[in-house]
Formats: sequence, C-alpha cells, structure tokens
Amino acid sequence: MRLHCAEVVSLASTLRGQSESETPSDIETDRPLPPVVKALFIDVRVEGFFLERFNDRGELVGTTQHDTMDEAMWQAYSEFVIADWRSCPEDVDPVEYIRAQTDV
Repeated sequence: MRLHCAEVVSLASTLRGQSESETPSDIETDRPLPPVVKALFIDVRVEGFFLERFNDRGELVGTTQHDTMDEAMWQAYSEFVIADWRSCPEDVDPVEYIRAQTDV
C-alpha cells in the first residue's frame, strides 16, 4: 500500500558537499553517476516500509527497506531536499502524479 510521496527538490546538502569536495581525479574515475531522482514514494508491505526513488521518466531507480515509517523518512531527508509529503493513490505514475499536484 502506497502511503506517502514527495517531489525531490535537490540532493541534501551533505551529499552535495561530498560531490563538490571531490578532486578532478575523483571525477574522472569510472564510477557511475547517481541517477537523478525526481520523486519519492514510501510503500508499506508485510516486510516493512520501502523508500522508492523514481527518475524524471517515472522509472524506479532505487529502493531501500526500513523497519518503520520514521526510518524511511529519515533516509529520504538524509539524501534529498524534499517538498511536502502527500498521501498518494496506488496506481499512478509517480512523477506524473507529483507534477500534477505541483501544478495545482
């Protein structure tokens, strides 16, 4: 059951700070760039709470499992600057839903 969703405004300052402090030699490595996350959803399942990250095309680009809603939200806030959390319907395209709510 999908509980909450939020638009991602930017990376959290701690993550941004890490990338800004990289030296040119760090940037030239073959490390893959992290996907650009535009929307977050938190689903509750029997196994726990799942923080799902979606790109601007609505594709799932990462999921983490948590024991509580608070842990899932803490993880989200530690990674991203987030617009307000909203209650979300089940069967919607995550990014389209967020955009529609932002345009209102």
